[in-house]
Amino acid sequence: MFLFAGFLLNPAVIIAEDSYPSSVILFIGDGMGLEQIYFGQLVEYGLVDTSSILSFPYNTTVSTINLEGTTTDSAAAATAISTGVKTLNGRIATNWNAEMDLTTILEIAQQNGYATGLVATCHLTHATPAAFAAHDSSRGHYQAIAEDFSQANVSVMLGGGYGESYIGNYISDFVDQGYEYIMNRTALESVTNTPVLGLFASGSQPPLHTMLENSTIPTLSEMTIKAIDLLNATNQPFFLMVEGSQIDWAGHDNDQIYLAHQIIEFEKAVRYVKTLAEQNSDWQVLVTADHETGGFSVEDYSFQTGIPLETDSFTEKQAKRTARAQEIEVDWSTLGHTNTRIILAGMGPYTEQIQNAVHHVDTFSIMRQAIDGEIEPVESGYYTGFLPIYVRYLIGLSSAAIIGSASYLIMKRIIKNRKRKT
Repeated sequence: MFLFAGFLLNPAVIIAEDSYPSSVILFIGDGMGLEQIYFGQLVEYGLVDTSSILSFPYNTTVSTINLEGTTTDSAAAATAISTGVKTLNGRIATNWNAEMDLTTILEIAQQNGYATGLVATCHLTHATPAAFAAHDSSRGHYQAIAEDFSQANVSVMLGGGYGESYIGNYISDFVDQGYEYIMNRTALESVTNTPVLGLFASGSQPPLHTMLENSTIPTLSEMTIKAIDLLNATNQPFFLMVEGSQIDWAGHDNDQIYLAHQIIEFEKAVRYVKTLAEQNSDWQVLVTADHETGGFSVEDYSFQTGIPLETDSFTEKQAKRTARAQEIEVDWSTLGHTNTRIILAGMGPYTEQIQNAVHHVDTFSIMRQAIDGEIEPVESGYYTGFLPIYVRYLIGLSSAAIIGSASYLIMKRIIKNRKRKT
């Protein structure tokens, strides 16, 4: 396994004044571990440049475990990030028993006069974006999540999901509220006002490496650029969550070509925003992941193919990325999620606190400080009644012992009475 030089070092820390309200841009690479970031850097830049994700002034690694202390899914992880509260897998911005809706960072931003946005390459009712603007006991309740979205007043929503299984049945509700509804790249380029709902695929968007240059579906970086433009034009502070959704799916497939194109596109979006934030000291930019997927590691590499150049055509860049990905020896240990610690990096107000972060819930605190100066979740008592799995196990053992002892005594008495009768 290779370790990449410079990570967790801060050679040129950018000092930003801690103040609020500040605009907050949160990037979540679904399934993105440190090794995935390094892999993308090797494919796209080789030794010529460093991934922008690894070049923020503040960075650390944080735990992703859920409330049980076990491996998280995207719903529980996104809820911890968006609300500051750990929960059980499958929950969408609710506490462990789904009896309490938890106020999300997007909702806190709206309460403080912010414009808000969600961008993803999955269908928008998927777990991560859902955990910022919906509340449900199960990540699979796409229609209920879509209904929540239709009432959430998010200024910019860009991704997939116009099919009736996802947001399709509620599109008219958005339009009735004054949303401009767009369905392709051309419309995205021309839209100038908020609110806007952009759904570019029936479900999730197709994998990037299967798309052609003249595709009608915009890329993650294109959606991010437009979302920033639209939100910035409101002359309000803004909150934007951008998810690189399919890094995770590449991990589940153990597909390094799929992974290369997804992580590179995610990094391009981060690089664009980081460059803007260097000119806007009141912007807080954070980059993290919900969890790592695949137990991925880079083992060795020997490149025969040159790095993609700015002068290359779209097709040439795609071909080079695919070839270079194949020239890297990698290893996968699982088709599922892992408990590997993931990156939390950033710049702007309050991001010096990244160095003390240990879990997703700390990401919430850093964002909330930039919005209203507070650090705690809005609700209280969100863990009331919860018993950790080891306590339930011990209770189960005790119960079994009590039941076993009682059964033994009852059987002993029955046998004794039978002997008396005979």
